[in-house]
Amino acid sequence: MGAEFALGIFDALGQTANLRQTKLGWIRTAASEHLAIIRNSLTLMLPIVIAGAFGILINNFPISGYQAFMKLRFGENWRFFGAHIWNGTLAVLSPLTVFAIGFGMAERYSSKCPLEVVSPAIGGLVSFCCLMVMVEPLQATFAAPYAWLGIHGLFLAIVCGIVSSWLFLGLYRLKLLRVRYFSEDAGDSVTVAFSSLVPGVLTICAFAIFKTIAAHAGVSDVHELIYDAISAPFKGMGNNLSTALIYNLARHILWFFGIHGSNALEPAMTELYDSAMMANELAEAAGEPLPYILTRSFFDTYVSIGGAGGTLSLIIALLFTSRAGGLRRIAQISLIPALFNINETMLFGLPIVLNPTYLVPFIAIPIITTVTSYMAVSFGMVQETAAQVPWTTPVIVGGYISSGGLTGSVLQLINLAIGVVVYLPFVHAAKAAQRQKFKEGFGELIEAAGSYGDGIVSLVGHRGDIGRFSRALANDLLGVLDRKELFLEYQPQVDCRTGAVVGVEALVRWRHGRIGRIPPSLFIPIAEEIRFIGDIGLWVCDESCRQIMEWRALGLTKTVMSFNVSVRQLDDPDLPEKIGNIIRKHGAVPEYLKMEVTESTGFSSDVEHNLLLQEMRGMGLKVAIDDFGMGHSSLVYLKRFPVATLKLDGSLVRDVTVSKISSDIISSVRGLCGTLDIEMLAEFVETEAQAVTLKNLGCFIFQGYLYSPPLPPGECAAAIRCGFRTF
Repeated sequence: MGAEFALGIFDALGQTANLRQTKLGWIRTAASEHLAIIRNSLTLMLPIVIAGAFGILINNFPISGYQAFMKLRFGENWRFFGAHIWNGTLAVLSPLTVFAIGFGMAERYSSKCPLEVVSPAIGGLVSFCCLMVMVEPLQATFAAPYAWLGIHGLFLAIVCGIVSSWLFLGLYRLKLLRVRYFSEDAGDSVTVAFSSLVPGVLTICAFAIFKTIAAHAGVSDVHELIYDAISAPFKGMGNNLSTALIYNLARHILWFFGIHGSNALEPAMTELYDSAMMANELAEAAGEPLPYILTRSFFDTYVSIGGAGGTLSLIIALLFTSRAGGLRRIAQISLIPALFNINETMLFGLPIVLNPTYLVPFIAIPIITTVTSYMAVSFGMVQETAAQVPWTTPVIVGGYISSGGLTGSVLQLINLAIGVVVYLPFVHAAKAAQRQKFKEGFGELIEAAGSYGDGIVSLVGHRGDIGRFSRALANDLLGVLDRKELFLEYQPQVDCRTGAVVGVEALVRWRHGRIGRIPPSLFIPIAEEIRFIGDIGLWVCDESCRQIMEWRALGLTKTVMSFNVSVRQLDDPDLPEKIGNIIRKHGAVPEYLKMEVTESTGFSSDVEHNLLLQEMRGMGLKVAIDDFGMGHSSLVYLKRFPVATLKLDGSLVRDVTVSKISSDIISSVRGLCGTLDIEMLAEFVETEAQAVTLKNLGCFIFQGYLYSPPLPPGECAAAIRCGFRTF
């Protein structure tokens, strides 16, 4: 009895531990998903950030001649243009980000709970309203809240986005709070809006209650409370190296979490380093030794090269290690602003904010460069900073002005190189993690492509990683013809009685510039979804005509070239004219060519499709039905339409040696082809047993790996000359 009791205790403890591990795992998963949503939301702000950076650069380009020219050409108010850009972008970054977070959280909820779909737009709007509740001051003025809607208020915006979404979706999960309403006149939008009505109102009210309680407690502005708490520890600290290191550590940790570190610690900068800068300027004017090493210009010139975190070094590291791809494009876009110490494009485009991969170098590099710069100045290798340098002054120039000589420029270059060296291993680690994630996502996408049309309606429109990878490939696919990444391989079609190659099928391939070869089973469905298959199909036709004419010039005159036509192409009424123009362009004879269409699409009951195919057959173009025998069309179409070849469905060929049903179907098709004088071809022939069985059933034209895989043009030409063995 005692043993059983002890075992029961241990079992209960084990279950408790498992439950705790399960809860911790769920918390980690949720935190990871929330972090991913925040990073994605910040990345979505990239166009806004780039536009805002452009506005800043217009107004702060650090050349006096430029400033004088703009003032002379456009008047005293010439900066209004850049200011308007900034007001519409970076000045409202926080509400835009909070909307994106609310949208992403609602979208994630809908993907996980397909029976409880919530509008992502409403999720974003609720989060936006909650943020506005928090930033609205007690005094009814416009200027006060506007100051907190930019980067300065980003941290609270991120917190509001997550908390408001969590509360809103938690309330939405309660079915009792959903108002059921449907109106045939108003449509689905009213139904969706009413279902979110109560949860949305309660969420906004919860934030209003919190703001009211905070106001009664003496907190009139939450943003100011946060910034005051952050800057308080620096009051009264001395101007020395240890304080500078703590300052840089705090500043960059704040930046990492989305808080404008420079602004948050501006009181410390003013108290410690602006006063030191003024003292140095007075000493310089009096011809006395400069008393301070650490000044505002010291940090702007030698530490914040390219902006917070030494991001110009990161950009150079990315350009060194990334020959192509998204990381290189982000680095290229960010380079020009970073030269003028504007790094928002990297902070929110990569992003660096809330990206654990770059946390260590982002924080460590400013500390290292602070030490190296301090030592260089203290040992007399570089003069103390005595000139206030505009913060947008580019590297090398800023060092020269600040130090009064080339030594300052050299120190900048040394610090820049240190930053590159520190960032490089982290860039490599990030790329390795990205490759692994892409490999996993790519495998999932290929698996999904295999189920395309059978449970998966859309690849590009799919939610989650499948859709994300599909959209990335779709974007690359649109430029594939300009980059000349498509090519054709040719698979011989052999008469087993003579071993002669009587035809070849042109098979399109894609060699991606970064990924390598992409399976046709993946990129063809994507091309069909984005309506790009027509361009690819015409390219295949053009290349096939060029190749067959090249072979005929070499004396290979007995081979017919087959190329595939997608059902999407059959929707184009001008397809016969386009193909006819390609044939005439290369001087080809239509009888050299054969157009393959799939049974379930090309020979449907669509009268327009059939008329279009008849028109092309009237041009002399041979037509083959692909995958015949397992589709949905009626055999009666073979009587109505002059077909040259039937290609047996691969599933029939693979099972012909083990399935009597498959062999009976092939035998029936053989009889039909004999009656209608149609050639029968078996593809996916891979074994001798399949070849012998098919020959006994009356099929003599084979295509498959038993004879040859798809070949490049030169190897295929050699195979056509030599032929293959007979059966």
